[in-house]
Amino acid sequence: MKGDGESEASLTGHAVDLTPTELSSETLKNAIRGTVDRHISVACPSPSRWWESLAHPTDDTAPLDRLVAASRSRGVRVPEERALAAAERELAALSTERVDPAETRRQLAAAGKNVAELREEVATARGRLQARRRTDTDTEAAQAALADAAERLSEAETERLAAEQAQEAAERQARRARSVRERRLRLQDRVANRRRDARRALITELADAFDAAVSAVPGAGALSTDPLGVEGDAVTVALAAARLADLRAPVIDDTGRFDSAGAAAETVGAPVIRC
Repeated sequence: MKGDGESEASLTGHAVDLTPTELSSETLKNAIRGTVDRHISVACPSPSRWWESLAHPTDDTAPLDRLVAASRSRGVRVPEERALAAAERELAALSTERVDPAETRRQLAAAGKNVAELREEVATARGRLQARRRTDTDTEAAQAALADAAERLSEAETERLAAEQAQEAAERQARRARSVRERRLRLQDRVANRRRDARRALITELADAFDAAVSAVPGAGALSTDPLGVEGDAVTVALAAARLADLRAPVIDDTGRFDSAGAAAETVGAPVIRC
């Protein structure tokens, strides 16, 4: 570990006490993560993927999350994880199409209104033509008007038919989309249930080791599997979980539970930076 500036110093060892420096736990965590900071750097093995959930006993990580992370860090595998992975794959493969038939309904309504108006126009034009024929008046203009109206009516009826077909297709898509959404909700429930099953199994596998770890750290705590939960002091549980885990990178100790960084490192069985 190295600090820069006027008070530049380099500290090494399995247990480092930085309480005189007033460095925050977050600064130390960033340094362990490898975030560039001109004030401090920490040379250590790269944190395991479970380190974030276990390395800082006083953060707000839930106790059960810590125990799941500890179990996974130890390479524990349970059959329930296969069922969870299968459910997650099925959910990920399910695509949901958002369909709104409202626009096609508006188009159909507009097309129907246009047809109704043009039918009235055709009827009016036909009446004018018949009236001219009865009075032997020139019918050329009336015939042209009727033909034009009839042609526009034919086009409008074709458009209305297309709008009807589009509406039917949109309704079918909407029904399929509703079915997919309902299936997605069922799959989401299944994934949630499988995740709970996997968490319970992972934690249960750790139960005896957890009891032993709690006995080795300051404080008291106990694991309940029915219902699943942790009783006792949260920091004690966090220290026990860290003792159980394979973290590689240091634990940040600001618990006040130990007389020295060395005592903390010996207890949790991992490198410790005390702050």
